[in-house]
Amino acid sequence: VYENFYKVYNPKAADKLGVIYTPNEIVQFMVNGANQLLDKHFGKSLADTNVDILDPATGTGTFICEIIENAIPDQQLEYKYKQEIHANEVAILPYYIANLNIEFTFKQKMKYYSEFPNLCFVDTLDNIGGLNYKGQQMPNQLGLTHENALRIQRQNEKKISVIIGNPPYNANQMNENENTNIRSYPAIDRRIKETFIYESTAQKTKMYDM
Repeated sequence: VYENFYKVYNPKAADKLGVIYTPNEIVQFMVNGANQLLDKHFGKSLADTNVDILDPATGTGTFICEIIENAIPDQQLEYKYKQEIHANEVAILPYYIANLNIEFTFKQKMKYYSEFPNLCFVDTLDNIGGLNYKGQQMPNQLGLTHENALRIQRQNEKKISVIIGNPPYNANQMNENENTNIRSYPAIDRRIKETFIYESTAQKTKMYDM
């Protein structure tokens, strides 16, 4: 319903932001897979302390809801929810829906309401290297409220262990003119050039697509 609505509500933004629905079965598979890989390679789980989790393009919060509902036991959930689960969203409509979904999922499981303090209204790719607000006045030109800026700052101070989610889909334009709709990320592009492209012999035509 959300995907169909967004494509009617704002088709240009839906295309630019790669709005797409992820079936629950795929979400469950990816969350379970992340847990298994954590256990196999690090002897950890998503529920463990000091395992910070980030969904960098959370949409309506589907992955975070699945993690809350099925990946973390009740006795560990309150701490993880407040300290070690993070989500970012760049579009205002899914941001608000994600907030409602995540808080409702927590309430249904724990039987009491608690605000989710780690949902940031920010473009993760613009936040590369961290936005350093420490000791500075909050920059109004970024359109950030004081609370949102503090949330971004807290996230940037974390050591993120797991990045999970469904990235935006906006590849394979019909013609090059459509590339004008895609945002550029100079810092990210530079790092891609210095790492993936430098080391790789693979086809590189989609390397700079967000």
